[in-house]
Amino acid sequence: MQELLRLPRAAWLFGLMAVGGVGLFVSAIAVVMAEPAALIGERPATMTCLQIAFTPARISQIILAFPEAIRQPIADMLVPGDMVLAFGYGFLLAGLTGLLAMRLPGNWFRVGALIMWAPLLAATLDCIEDIFLRTAIMQVIQNPAADIPLFVPLLASIAATIKYLCIAVITPLYCFAGVVKGFQVDRSVATVLLYILIVIVMISFVLQPAQQIPPCFTS
Repeated sequence: MQELLRLPRAAWLFGLMAVGGVGLFVSAIAVVMAEPAALIGERPATMTCLQIAFTPARISQIILAFPEAIRQPIADMLVPGDMVLAFGYGFLLAGLTGLLAMRLPGNWFRVGALIMWAPLLAATLDCIEDIFLRTAIMQVIQNPAADIPLFVPLLASIAATIKYLCIAVITPLYCFAGVVKGFQVDRSVATVLLYILIVIVMISFVLQPAQQIPPCFTS
């Protein structure tokens, strides 16, 4: 497998993954999620807290804190909209990580050949999380006083936690360190532009959870 990733055509594959990921990302926002997003307006920051609620009481509290008029649009935005969005960022991050790993030597390349799968794992977990969150929201819509089964927020939050570890910790750490290493072995113009793109993208995936997750445990 690692030998295949060293072949020149692998660069085209990773490039197509990254471009395809951007296409899915844009399609999710502009098409699949457009109608519910128009009703919701700016995506509430508490959506992040909903993902990591862990307990029925906490998830009920967060759902009921949303205005009643936007609960159904939020559920509609999660499935299928957020699921398409998930594979958008999954392919984007996997493609960029693969392009970086190809340019690195020895163990850096071998680790990168594994790390590049982390965003796709995150996308899969994001879909699992979306299904359980939508289940919880629909239950509250149908009967706000009903008890949400324990496994619904628990499995959603476990999936979300691993997802954030993959896309906001593991992948960015490898890519930031890989870019530093890459400057030592390849400083061609095209590669430097790739490094800059990777840093910008990774920062964007670190900042949002870094800003939105801590308040979930202090409020």
